[in-house]
Amino acid sequence: MKRSSILSLGIGLFLAGAVFQIQHISKSDENAPSQAINEEAYEKSQAELKIVKQQLAQLQLDLDNAKKEQMTEVSGKIEEKESPAQKSTTSSILIVQSGMNSKDISSALESTGIIQKKQDFEDYLDAQNLTGLIQIGEYELDSSMTMKQIAEKITKK
Repeated sequence: MKRSSILSLGIGLFLAGAVFQIQHISKSDENAPSQAINEEAYEKSQAELKIVKQQLAQLQLDLDNAKKEQMTEVSGKIEEKESPAQKSTTSSILIVQSGMNSKDISSALESTGIIQKKQDFEDYLDAQNLTGLIQIGEYELDSSMTMKQIAEKITKK
């Protein structure tokens, strides 16, 4: 090849490279606003995510409160079921000793006539998360007391 041909080829390659570089620079300038738009969209989505998280936390609190209310209503219905059925009052002293659990106490209460069904009282203690709060001691109880009253008397809060 001739020297002039090689020189022309080199100049052509140089010019082509320059054109590509200019095109690349102009595209970078066009991408800058889109990057700003992307950053704005990111910030907006983060703000929306924060709002959604707050709403989720509030809904979780509402759900927890509704569950507590439902448990209270169920407990109230259990207590209402018991009250009309009890006509004569039976009194007894319950002695809670070390090592006794809620089943032992429920059995003792049923055998003395303080409660009608030991399983109902065990379920109540479980539902109210009171099984681990039962205190050792002597408690004067009678059959006119509700499960809630009995539980409050034998547990610490």
